Amino acid sequence: MIKNHKIKYMIGLFLILLSVACKKEFLDVKPQKQQVVVETLQDVTALLDNADIMNRTDYFRLISDGDFYYTDDKLLSVSEVQRNLYVWKSDIDPTNFNITPWDLPYQQIMYANIALETLDGMKNYGGNEEQWKNLYGSALFYRAWAHYQLLQDFAEGYDPTVESQLGVPLVTNSIYPKSIKRESLLEGYGFINDQLTKALPLLAEKSSIKTRPSVQGVYSLKARLHLNVQNYEQALLASEKCMAIDDSIVDFNLLKLSDASPFSVYNLNTHPEIIFFTSSNVPLVGIAGVEVENQLYKSYIDGDRRKQLFFNAQRLYTGTYSGNSQYHFTGMANDEVLLIKAECLARLDRQNESVAVMQKLLKNRFENKAMQGNAPTDKKQLLQWILRERQKELVGRGSRWTDLKRLNRNDETKINLSRTYMNVPYALPANSNRYVFAIPVEEVLISGLKQNERN
Repeated sequence: MIKNHKIKYMIGLFLILLSVACKKEFLDVKPQKQQVVVETLQDVTALLDNADIMNRTDYFRLISDGDFYYTDDKLLSVSEVQRNLYVWKSDIDPTNFNITPWDLPYQQIMYANIALETLDGMKNYGGNEEQWKNLYGSALFYRAWAHYQLLQDFAEGYDPTVESQLGVPLVTNSIYPKSIKRESLLEGYGFINDQLTKALPLLAEKSSIKTRPSVQGVYSLKARLHLNVQNYEQALLASEKCMAIDDSIVDFNLLKLSDASPFSVYNLNTHPEIIFFTSSNVPLVGIAGVEVENQLYKSYIDGDRRKQLFFNAQRLYTGTYSGNSQYHFTGMANDEVLLIKAECLARLDRQNESVAVMQKLLKNRFENKAMQGNAPTDKKQLLQWILRERQKELVGRGSRWTDLKRLNRNDETKINLSRTYMNVPYALPANSNRYVFAIPVEEVLISGLKQNERN
């Protein structure tokens, strides 16, 4: 979060100082560019490699999406913000101090914009054209990724029957914005897709450092984006191009059920399925009192190794792909792309191909590589099956919130969430406006942005 203080960054041998004005939200802070020293390719590399900023996501969705259960004692011990997120209160933060979900992505966007402007100003590609291209593509990707994260928190799920749904401000330079307005949701997704398309010819197909963008990462995010707006043909195409680069799937039979952290055999760069690594700024891995939701836990049938690999005997979440409890993986991986591919094939009436994709995934999740039961052949039942497996496979990734918003638009797939705290029931009905988080109050007051209603 950037607010009321100065943040220092080491850029090679240079000290970057980004000053911000007191009591102003990120979008209303005029960057003091004369104090920012980003001049060389090495400087830009260090700016974009600041994983503590560029590869972080917020935790709001993880607490709100219904997959984790907090015991009463645990909920009493956490912050008011987390408690309010858990029971879906209209006013999450009465103090208006917790603005990270808004400020963090816009900080990432500011870094990306400074990188792009620096690269634009270089003569002769800074002496290394290939490095220049990769950095330029990376900055475009980060700018797209951050705007995508904002839409998941501060915009509704896409509804083709609504002419103009509100999105978020699209920020494309580091110059103090004289006017800020919320673009439409479709304009936002269109902008993100355009940024990703421009990044494609500039990036390497894969990156050995998985906090860095790649062509595979571009196609993975495109697949997510097109799925969100129900463009199943394009989502399928993006998923296929992503898998054509690397479709590695880990055989869960090779992992030890007895390990406290079953995925610790890998790190964020060696896990074969990880495409692009990000982690939540509040990890919920192995935290006593934060358990898997009961019905979700029961949905893992006998022989499904995910039940023991994703959760320990106390039902605490241990399945993060980072293999490290300090880093709660919220990025993109091959298993998600396969699930997108399978869902799109089913929706496009290509059921046999859809089942084959699901079998490729699930044979690596069940004991002895034997998926239990027969896959449905009816389209409706097949979709329901894929969506259930999607929830079970991607638990703890932060993608469930987005899935709920898109699935709630259809009467056949909508879900009403419910919880109990201190014997008091709480509910989040499908399509509630509480699926959209409030924009920080100061941002609304200063910029005049239309606030998201929550009641």
